[in-house]
Amino acid sequence: MSDPRILITTYPDAFLYRGGGELEIMELANNLRLLGFRVELYGPNSQPLSFYDTVLHFSIVQSGMELFRKLKSAKRTVLVPNVWWIERPSDHDRANAEEFFRLADQIVFKSTAELENVRQYVAFPEAKAIICPWGVDRCYAEPVDRELFKKQHDLDQYILWLGIIEERKNQLTAIHALRDSKIPLVFVGDYRDRRYYEACRRSAPAHFKFIPHIQPKSEMLRSALQNCDVYLEASLEPAGMSAMEAYIAGRPLVISEGAWTTEHFGDEVTVIDPRSEASISSAVMDVLAGTSKRPRTGRVNLRNLLPESLEPLGRVLAGAPVMRR
Repeated sequence: MSDPRILITTYPDAFLYRGGGELEIMELANNLRLLGFRVELYGPNSQPLSFYDTVLHFSIVQSGMELFRKLKSAKRTVLVPNVWWIERPSDHDRANAEEFFRLADQIVFKSTAELENVRQYVAFPEAKAIICPWGVDRCYAEPVDRELFKKQHDLDQYILWLGIIEERKNQLTAIHALRDSKIPLVFVGDYRDRRYYEACRRSAPAHFKFIPHIQPKSEMLRSALQNCDVYLEASLEPAGMSAMEAYIAGRPLVISEGAWTTEHFGDEVTVIDPRSEASISSAVMDVLAGTSKRPRTGRVNLRNLLPESLEPLGRVLAGAPVMRR
């Protein structure tokens, strides 16, 4: 297939709040274009469905089901579930996932850990499943003004956490764990659940900071990442691309233990039990004190850098043979 034409779709209300998944969709579109694909996001400016060779649908949120059914009836569909269950899903959620998987022509998982997390709860045809690693932009390793972010927000030392503020991300536990720290914890991200966000604000000491948004890949965000003393994510689900950005920025990471973390970082990061305030506190303090040394062997490489990391996904979208697990 020459000049493959791809339409990217997702559930209808996805872009009401910008979290990691929404940023991934935008990065996905931009970087597939760099690999030679003609890519558009579904919306009023996209072409009629007949124009496209393949539809890439992101997420198995139920509100996207009717759209996905209509897409499937007309086009080859590649599904990126983008799901991580932190506890056993309800029968309703399992049935919804199974229907998405039944309809999809191929199912793309971003890691072995994600595939195994889903497979323990929901069956799907093994022949449909393909692992295609995601990646991050190498710009996060390119030096910027060290003082840019610090001056903007009146900071010296600081602990950084990027991402949407919500209960499954577990910011409130980290706030409780670090409330006695003299070094501020700085959150950069929007929120969906105002109740949870306000609980975080109420619990945080005055020197902790909440910054609603910084443009991805901007000098300001790169300065924030490259100059933090610790990058922290005590999420109940995998940290994801933000942790990789912090890694290639050269910062020490404290992130939740689990299969995803081991798969991507091995023993190069400090891992924590995200449900334990003591675990979070002691790990962060050890890193700040310089007593937690981790090897840096460069596990995050071209396999995890854009656009090269998307070449396996590109082969899937183009209908070319791919190497299976």
